[in-house]
Amino acid sequence: MKIEKITEKMEYSEEKFTKKILYNEDKVLCFILNFKPDQGVPSHNHEESDLIVHILVGQGEMVVEGKTYKVLQGDVIHCKGKEMFSIKNTGYSDMSCLVMLSPNPSALYSKEV
Repeated sequence: MKIEKITEKMEYSEEKFTKKILYNEDKVLCFILNFKPDQGVPSHNHEESDLIVHILVGQGEMVVEGKTYKVLQGDVIHCKGKEMFSIKNTGYSDMSCLVMLSPNPSALYSKEV
């Protein structure tokens, strides 16, 4: 068993978003994405891995398969692996998201930023 503190992974950078790994296991990859206002990740997908995003703090926009959704603190979003998505902090304060991918995709996604 492992216990991680989410608040210790909520680190923000003026230059770019940050990604802090919580768990990198065979069946699941779990990390925190942290965005200052106007930061985000471009459209992409996660191969055969389902994606769950929980907005911990802040608000923003998530585009899934070309459709834009407003996402707020407390929202939980599920995307299937092949769905193209992007996420951006469109608010005025910091935004953090708990992200889970299962099964754990390629090593490309399991690196901290």
